[in-house]
Order: sequence, then structure tokens, then C-alpha cells
Amino acid sequence: MGKLFRLFLLALVLGANAAHAESRALIIGVAGYDDPDIPDLRGPTNDALLMRDVLDKSGFIDITLLGDMPDADARPTRAAIFEAFAGLAERADEGDQIYVHLSGHGSRQLDPQGDETDGLDEIFLPADTALAQAGTGLVPNAISDDEIGALLAGIRRTGADVFFVMDSCHSGSGTRAFERGIADRQVSPALLGVDLSQAAGQSWSVDAAPDAVGDVEGGGGLVAFYATRSNDVAREVDMSGGTAGDDSEWFGLFTAAIASRLESGQALTYRQLFQSVLSELNQGSGFGMGAVQTPLWQGDMIDEPVFGRQGYAGPERFLVEGDRVDAGRLHGLEEGTVMALVADIADPQDAVLGYAQVEAVEPRRAYLRPVSDDCVPDPEALCAFSGSLPEAARFAQIEASPVTLTVAFSPVFDTESGLPLAPGTETSTRVAEALEAASQTTGIGAGYPEEIYDVQIVLKDNTLWFGPAAMIDDTPTGLAFDLSEDGKRLAMLLARVLKAERLAHTLDALGEEASPFNPSPVAVDVERNESPIAVLGAPGSAIDPRRECQAALRTMGEVGFQPLAGMDDLKQCDLLRFRATGARDGQRDVNRIHIDAQYCINVDYELIEGDQALRDLGDPMVMCSDCPGPVPYSAGYERLYVLVSELEENAEALNLSGVLDNCGGGTRSAAANALSGVLEDAAASGRTRGSMGLGGALSDVWVDRYAWRVLPRASAFARNEGAMP
Repeated sequence: MGKLFRLFLLALVLGANAAHAESRALIIGVAGYDDPDIPDLRGPTNDALLMRDVLDKSGFIDITLLGDMPDADARPTRAAIFEAFAGLAERADEGDQIYVHLSGHGSRQLDPQGDETDGLDEIFLPADTALAQAGTGLVPNAISDDEIGALLAGIRRTGADVFFVMDSCHSGSGTRAFERGIADRQVSPALLGVDLSQAAGQSWSVDAAPDAVGDVEGGGGLVAFYATRSNDVAREVDMSGGTAGDDSEWFGLFTAAIASRLESGQALTYRQLFQSVLSELNQGSGFGMGAVQTPLWQGDMIDEPVFGRQGYAGPERFLVEGDRVDAGRLHGLEEGTVMALVADIADPQDAVLGYAQVEAVEPRRAYLRPVSDDCVPDPEALCAFSGSLPEAARFAQIEASPVTLTVAFSPVFDTESGLPLAPGTETSTRVAEALEAASQTTGIGAGYPEEIYDVQIVLKDNTLWFGPAAMIDDTPTGLAFDLSEDGKRLAMLLARVLKAERLAHTLDALGEEASPFNPSPVAVDVERNESPIAVLGAPGSAIDPRRECQAALRTMGEVGFQPLAGMDDLKQCDLLRFRATGARDGQRDVNRIHIDAQYCINVDYELIEGDQALRDLGDPMVMCSDCPGPVPYSAGYERLYVLVSELEENAEALNLSGVLDNCGGGTRSAAANALSGVLEDAAASGRTRGSMGLGGALSDVWVDRYAWRVLPRASAFARNEGAMP
């Protein structure tokens, strides 16, 4: 669901149902197992009790507890867990804040649906888990990731928002040897009777099945925290260092870090909560050890306040370790950027320990040097070293950036004369003033070269149009601004353009640096399915875009997909799908970054692991030259980048959702809400999946670029002369 639409729903909830919104939780800790071959754990019971106490102090009024403790509501068997989820879904209501926590063993089994790129399902083990029957590859009573996703979807359909935490591992790899007082939360698939070699050699071509963060039409949002990536193990630790003499101080590392931060009562977003937990795990804060596991997050609420509670969220901050900051060119950092260093993610903006300047920058990380507080960013020369980086610094925020990029704009072309307006005209002056304001706001330079430009500006009927080329045939396209509107809105739109062009420059540069000796480890398949022009309304006729695309999609089958080639011309209701698979074994972050004709940046993220299944990379995209929603006309030039990067140890995954988006969900996302249901018929008959998706360079980063034009309706019909509407 688009962010703007979600905020609209939230406003309705707060306005009409605020008195009825509640905070509810389901906490499950599985420590003891019926089968003697499955080793018991020490920490999940303590995890569950800890989280119950933290949430109780936070004002949760409805907490269901499953575990082996005396006051549990039930023992955590498979049936009891499903029943507890169903009960929570029945009690949940629109606007509720729901917390779901799972602590226990995790493992893997063969994937019967074929929706995993590595051929394996991640599973959670209830107390009554049994061993797999020989040759089946399936663990009796285990709960798969697909089933967990369906259970969470049942809660979200009520309109409640869900924060889901899973403190277990999902690994088939062998455990590592650790010192006393540390244990792994994983059961080897072999111990459960699962032969992982049966997953090798399978070949599927499928769409991704529902998962924990799948779309739920009209439902609440979700953010999910996982204790570790799927090929690693989560750990529990004796916090007493062995002095307690019993199991009373064994806790999951991940659970303990989350509980500690929630108990502090700090006003955080989910992203800030995740970053603070990752920092504590990396530093071994309070645990007497260094980094031992790398958590992950997914979901559409990452930048919303934890449990919906408003408060000071502070500026965007990035993790710091020594002289390295976990952000780079993709996050807007450049050589010379000055950063303020702070100790904690929730510190006030002025709680600065010192200053540093970026002296070297890569796509996803940068390296710092200590500088004085009067350092002025200069792209030509770095400031002098000053002292040393504060040892207590754990986070960095951008203080000032050098202007190293200038986006080139054309003069304003008058469509009637075909000539540029003189610099001193009223319209040219308004554009220049708004562009200067946008440049100051974003820190991105803007200029007017004589010939080559990034953004063309045309004027027709008192409306300005902006685009890489703002005309297709005789029709203006791209981002529009009515000159009767306020100048502040023009500056805001131009700031959007500057941010999109800076990102495009960065990604283009990364793509140009690719080496033929180091091909991308992820193969991307991009296909187009053309809508039949015979079902489209003729130019100038009254149309209903939703009905029009429904009719078109009913006629489009799997055989209609063809590879996207070069700068294709697309039209209303054409369908694009992006699918990916690993070209070699391993785990990679994959971001699909779409810059649409309105200069809105829309990001879809997938974790691609293994080299088995071909899966969707974001939802299919339905082209929309004439859309419902706030931007009814959206023809023009569009660009899309697929950014692949290696998943790094002890670092936040490169999930750029919410980081790059510059339109609060984007025009295509807004259109997606208005067009919801267009693809249902096609999905039901197996032709495609999901809802509307309208809308490198170094050894560990790869970029592929795609571009197309969405034709105005008149242009599409002109190219298909003789076709009947």
C-alpha cells in the first residue's frame, strides 16, 4: 500500500477510532521440544517473559504468552500457535498496534512451492516438531515462512499494523564453535531428517509466493526484524557469564538488544530501532563479545514511529565503526562531505561529539578523517586533520556537503514558436528563482549549458513541462506545473527533479565502471507484454483507466511476454515484469530503482539467495499514460536501475526502500491504490502475480540500466494506424 494512502487511512483512524485503537501482542518462546533428538534451548522462555514485561510497561493491554512458563496461556505447539494467531486476528481492529515475537529453533526444509531462490523453505520449530520421514524433505509440525506470512496477513487484513520479530536462525550450515555461555538457535536439517542435496538441481520459473511482508490489499502495514540472515545462526547467551548457575539469565542476543532499547522509552522510528540494535550487536554492547550475527529487516513501515508513537526522531543517521561509515554515494555522500558524530541513534541533534570529513567514498560505504568544527566542504581540497575520531561515536549525520554535481537544464522552450524564451521574461525568471531555491535546499547544483542538458523545459498553454525530453511527437510529457500555482510548489517539484537526477548520475557512473571480468552474480530477466490497442479508448474519448486495463489484461497471456529491448515505446496498460535469479551461489541485496516520468523514485527490494528459482523483482508494472489519482496524465521518459550488491557481514542490508523515495510513495504508487484490483483476474488465472506496481562498479556492486518511453495516447494510436479502438 502506498505511503500516502496509508497516512490517509491513519488519519481516519485517529480522527474516528482513536479511542478504540489498542496495543496487542503475541509472544511465543519455544525452549523445550517433545522429540529427544531436538536439543532444548535455555533462552526463549526468558525472552518471552522479558518482552512481556517490557510491553506491559509500554501500555500493551492484550498480551498472549505461549511457552513453558507457569503463567503461559498455552504450550507452544503448532496447533496452539495457529490458534493464538487466529484469536489475535479476531480481536485486532483498524488502527491497532500489534507486536508478534517468535523465539526458538529455526531450520530449513525442501521448498514444495518452488518460491525460494535457493530451493529451501525457512521454518520455525514449535514444541511438537517431529523428524522428517525419509525422502520427504518436510518436517512435521514445523511452521514455514509462507505459513507465517499468511498468519500475519490475517492480522493485517483487519487494518492493524504489525511489528514482527523472529529470534531464531534459518540456517542449514554447521554450527561454529564458541566459548562457554553462547549457544546457537538452529537445528541442522540433517538432524531433522532433511537431505538438502535434494534441493540442488531443481529448476523453477515461478513468481514469489506470499511471505511475511507481502502486500495485503486494504490492510495494515508491517515491519519485520529477523535475528539473522537465512544462511547464518542466531545466538543466545548467558548474561551472567556463568555466575547464575542456572538458566535464569540466558537470553537471545537479538531479543535482549530490542528489549533494552524499547525499555528506554526513546522516541524512535523502526529504522532507528534496527540501527541501534545492529550497533549494539556489532559492538557487543553489554554482552561481553564482538559481533556474532547480522540481523535483517523487511517491510513498509521502516520509517514510521515504533508502535505509532510520535516523538522526536532526529536526523537521518548512519552506523559508524572506527573510521568507516555504513553509507556512501548511494546515500548522498561525496568526498568532502562533513559529518557530525554522535554516540547514540536517539541523541539530540546538537549532542555532537566531534566532526569528520569523508575522504574516500564507495557506493555503500565511506571513510572518515577527523576535522575541526569550522571545516567547510570543498570538492577541490579536504580540510586538515584535527585530533582523532571520538571513540564513543557510533553514528554520523550529514552536516554539510560540497556541490560536486550540476544538473543541466535547458532554457524554457515555447512550443508555439519552437524557440527558447529570453532569460529576462517573467516565466524564465520564475523558473530561475525556483531552481536556485531548490538547489539551496538540496545542495545540488543547477545550471544552463548552451547545448547538452539533463532536463528539458517546455511551455505550452501556461503549463511548464520537465523531462529528459519533454515532448513526444507534438505532445508535452513528463512533470507538469501550472504557472497559476504558487512558486513554492515549483521549487518543491524542482527539488524532486534534482534529487532524481543526482541519483541517476550516480547509478549511471556505477554502471559505466562495471568490469567484464566480474559479471553480476544476479541474472535479471526484463519482459514486456503489450496491451491490445483494440481494447483501448481512442484519443479524446471518455475512459475509465481501471476498466480499460482490466479488459486489456484479460487478453494478455504468458506467451505474450517478450524481452524489453533498448528504448522501447510503451503505451497504456502495457505490462512490464522484472525477475531475477542468482547466477551463482550466495546472498545478494537487489534493489529495483524506478525513476518515473514525474521524477518520483520508487524502490523495490529483494534478497536473492542461491541460484535455483526465478522470482519476481518487485511487482509487475502496468504502464499508465492516463491514470486515476493525483496525476491523471503521466506519459514521458522513464528509467529503471537494478542495483545488486553482496550481503555484508555485520552491516545493515542495502535495502534502499524509504531511503531514496522522494514522493511519499510516488505517483505510480498513488495510481496503484486507485487501480487496485486490476490484476486480480490475471493473477487468479496464473498469468501474473501481485498488485499494481505502478508506479556494478566495484567488486561488490553491479548496476543494470533500462529505459523506455510511455507514449501519450494519441502517439500510441498514430503508431498503430488502422487499429480500431
